[in-house]
Amino acid sequence: MLAALVLLAGVSAFIYAVPDLLKTTASLLFTVLLLAAVCISKMRKTAYVLSSLALLTYVLAMEPGSLFGMLITAYPLLLFYALLLPSPLYTLVAAMAVGIKLYLYDDLSTGHEWMTHLFFITLNAMAYMILAYYTRKLEKERNEYRYLSTIDSLTGLASLQQTLLFGQRLIDEGRSVQVLLMDLNFFKQINDTHGHMVGNKVILFIADYLRHMIKNVNGIAGRLGGDEFVIVLEHSEGYANIREKLLQELNGRTFVPGDGFFPVALSFSVGVSVSDTNKEARIEELLHDADLNMYEFKLLHRLSTFHGKTSDLIEHNPDPICTFDRKGKLIAVNPAATALLGYEAEEITRKQFVALIHPEDRLKALKSFLETMKGGTNQIELRLLHKEGHTLLVDVTNIPILADHQIVGIYGVAKDISDRKKAEEMLRNSDRLAVTGQLAAGLAHEIRNPLTALKGFIQLLQTSANENKAYYPIMLNELERINLIVNEFLLLSKPREANFCDTDIRTVIDHVVTLLDTEAILNKVQLVMEDMEPIPPIRCDENQMKQVFVNVLKNAIEAMPDGGEVTVRTESSDQFFKVKITDQGSGIPEELISRIGQPFFTTKANGTGLGLMICHNIMETHGGTFSIESKAGAGTTVEIALPFS
Repeated sequence: MLAALVLLAGVSAFIYAVPDLLKTTASLLFTVLLLAAVCISKMRKTAYVLSSLALLTYVLAMEPGSLFGMLITAYPLLLFYALLLPSPLYTLVAAMAVGIKLYLYDDLSTGHEWMTHLFFITLNAMAYMILAYYTRKLEKERNEYRYLSTIDSLTGLASLQQTLLFGQRLIDEGRSVQVLLMDLNFFKQINDTHGHMVGNKVILFIADYLRHMIKNVNGIAGRLGGDEFVIVLEHSEGYANIREKLLQELNGRTFVPGDGFFPVALSFSVGVSVSDTNKEARIEELLHDADLNMYEFKLLHRLSTFHGKTSDLIEHNPDPICTFDRKGKLIAVNPAATALLGYEAEEITRKQFVALIHPEDRLKALKSFLETMKGGTNQIELRLLHKEGHTLLVDVTNIPILADHQIVGIYGVAKDISDRKKAEEMLRNSDRLAVTGQLAAGLAHEIRNPLTALKGFIQLLQTSANENKAYYPIMLNELERINLIVNEFLLLSKPREANFCDTDIRTVIDHVVTLLDTEAILNKVQLVMEDMEPIPPIRCDENQMKQVFVNVLKNAIEAMPDGGEVTVRTESSDQFFKVKITDQGSGIPEELISRIGQPFFTTKANGTGLGLMICHNIMETHGGTFSIESKAGAGTTVEIALPFS
C-alpha cells in the first residue's frame, strides 16, 4: 500500500515536471528516496532521514504547473508519512511544510483567501496528525501482541513455537542440537493439596532456574503449558550430561513457596534427544523422541515407589507378566514369563518382543496395544513362539500402567490355554463321534434304498435282450444320492482344524437337513424349511457350523417321541444372520434353561450334556450367539446368530 502511495505521488510529480530537466530530476529523486524509505522501514532512523530528504526535495525543487498537480502529489505524500512513520509530531511538520509550499505556489494575499488557506492547512495537519497517532498506537499494540505470542504469559519463557524455530535454525546451520523435555511429576496433586497459587510459584521457580542455567549457552528455554518445560540448545561437551545435572539439582528438592506455606517436594521426569549432524533432521522429530524418552524414564525411574509396592506380587505371580513402555518396548518380565517362553530374562528383554508373536497374530497384538494405550483393559488370544520353536496359545490381558493420571506403560498378563484348547477340541471330537454313531442306523437305511433300486435296474438289464438307456439317468441319480450322504457323513465325523472362509450358510443348512431327513422320517418328524432370502457369504468354519446345526436338529427330533414338525427359518438384521429352529416338543422347565449348555447337564436319559456346550463354544469362536427360548408344554426355539463381518 505504501509503495502504491509513493508511486502515485511520484508519477504525478513526474508528469507535471516534464519537460523541465531540473524538475524532472527532482521528481525522480523524490520518488527514489520515498521508495528507499519504504524498503528499509524497519530501520526507523534511516527511514526518517530518507523521508525528510524527500520532503525537502519536494519543498525546494518541485513545482508542478498547476494547483491540481500540486494537490494530487501532496495528499498521497501526507498519507504516506502518517502511515509509514506514525509520529504525530513528524506528520504535523510534514503537513505544515506541504501547506506552506501550497501557500507560496499561489497568490493568496488578496482578500481573506489567506485565512481560508490557513484554515485548510491547519485542518489537514490535524487530520494527518490524528491518523499518525492512531496508526502508531495500533502498531504498538500489534508489537505487544506479537511479543506476547512468543512467550509464556506466566513465566516469560519462550513459547513452543519460538523454541521450535530456534532449534530448527540451529539444525539448518549444521549444528548438533540437544532437546530436553521436563515434566513436573504430581503437579495436579500439588495444586489440589496446596492450591493453584502455590502451583504457580513452583512453576515460576522452575522457570527462573532454567533461565539461569542456559544464560551462558546458545540455547532457549520454553514452557509447553501446564507442568511441561522444554530446553533447546546447541549440543556441546559441557552440556552432554545436562539431564543428570537437572535431576541432581532439582529432583527431590524441597521448595518453600513463602512464609506460612508448607514446603513442596519436587519430582521430575526428563527426556533427552540429540540430533546427528550427518543426518537430515527436523526439530519436531527431536521433540517427539525426547517425549518418548521421557516416558521411558518415568517407567524406569519415577515409578520406583509404585513398583516397590507391587514388585513382589508381579515377581511371584504364577501367571506370566511382561512390562512394556509406551513405545511397546519390553522392559521387564517375571519368572513365570521366562518359564513359559523358554528364555532367560536377559534374552527376552534384548529381543524385539514382536518376534516372539506368531506372524499371523502380530497385527492383532498391535491393535490391542494401541487400544490399551487409550486407557482401557484389553483381552485377546495370541500364539507365541517358544524358544524351541513350538507354538503356545495364550490368553493375554493388557492393562495400562497409570501414574500421575498418565499412561506410562502396559502390563501384559498371560495365561497358557494350550491344554484347555486341546481339551475343548477333544470334547468336540468326542461329541462328533457320538453324533456319528447315532446317525449310523439312519444312514444305513438311507443308503439301502438307492442300493435296492440300483440292484433291481441291474437285474432288469441282465435279463433284458435290449439295452434300455432310460434306466441310466435314474441309476446315476441314485449313485449321486449315495455319494452326497457319504460325503456329508465324512465331513461331520472327520476331525480337522478350524478353517474360516466365506460360506453360503443356506447351503450348509440344506446339507444338514438332507443328512438328517431320514432319521426324522424314522421318528415320524417332518423337517420344514421356510423360504430363505438371499444373503451375502458369512465367514465361518463350515464343518463346525454343520456340527452345531446337527446337534440342534437332533435334539429337536428327539424332543418329539410321538412325532411332530421342526421348523427352520432365517432372519437378517444389520449385523447378524439368525437361524431359528423350533420344535413342538414338551419344552424345558424355566428353572432349567439357565443350566442348559453346562458340561454333563442334560434332560435326556442317555445324553452327556456335551453337545450344547460345544455349540456354545463354537458360536463364541465365531463371534456369534447361541440362545434358547422354551416353555414347559410349548416347545423350544433355538436361535443361532452369526455376524456378517
